[in-house]
Amino acid sequence: MIRAFSLNNERLISVDETVSDQLNNAMWIDLIDPSDDERKVVEHLLKQPLAEEHELEDLEASARFFEDEDGLHLHSFFYCLDDEDYADIATVGFTIRDGRLFTIRERDLPAFRLYRMRSRREKMMDGNAYELLLDLLETKIEQLADVIENIYADLEKLSRVVLSAQENKEQPNNDTFDDALSDLTELEDASSKVRLCLMDTQRALSFLLRKTRLPNNQLEQARDILRDIESLQPHNESLFQKVNFLMQAAMGFINIEQNRIMKFFSVVSVMFLPATLVASTYGMNFEFMPELKFHYGYPMAIGLMICAAATPYIYFKRKGWL
Repeated sequence: MIRAFSLNNERLISVDETVSDQLNNAMWIDLIDPSDDERKVVEHLLKQPLAEEHELEDLEASARFFEDEDGLHLHSFFYCLDDEDYADIATVGFTIRDGRLFTIRERDLPAFRLYRMRSRREKMMDGNAYELLLDLLETKIEQLADVIENIYADLEKLSRVVLSAQENKEQPNNDTFDDALSDLTELEDASSKVRLCLMDTQRALSFLLRKTRLPNNQLEQARDILRDIESLQPHNESLFQKVNFLMQAAMGFINIEQNRIMKFFSVVSVMFLPATLVASTYGMNFEFMPELKFHYGYPMAIGLMICAAATPYIYFKRKGWL
């Protein structure tokens, strides 16, 4: 899919990408999982080579941030959700050439949808490709801030679930803890992806500040975004640590409950060992046993077994092991 936008009265408006003149005058060419024919349209009509899918996935800085005869290129990670609503990241390729911004990505992303909605009512200050690029990165950081807030709210709920058993001295529910551990695993994954997106954006902005001559307004805008990133990183790091703490606490409570169960069975086993010894002794088949002819031998053996079981029980009860 190709979306094209031009500047009209300092606002971005969508134009018909099938009309050559309108596409040539577009300020922003946005490609979403483009087909081979759509790639040819951009490459032949606008003379702009597009990054291939394998190029977008490269992690080396030299392959993600560079400038050549085809323009300025940035490949940046964007936070999103997959088809099953799990945290995921998608790479977006940015290219600025001759005052025009090209973006290529595999899927529609929340940050892009939000920016398109804003562009309908908000005016651009300078109306250049660098401002458009920085606006998209700024929207991305705002989305990541919202994700961090959501993670914090979810962690507050899970904290009550995990810590309530210890505070109230209640027996923990393993099913509840299993669900909590599953949720914590998802939150840890989301937090790690947020951190990756923040670090990646920080690298991209540092490259822009070092290697390009940004206009004054965009220079200050890039620095503002960097300051926002620096303020979000400690918050995200603290959430990451809290997730790990809650996971360890939940696992600790589960281990305590399992140890309590094993302790109970161990004490019960030890409690019946003397009774078993008595029963085993009088279960022997020797010919000469003094108690075999004793009229009250059977009640005596039963009494001995009861006493042998009761004595450890009373001792363990006083010790608080039961």
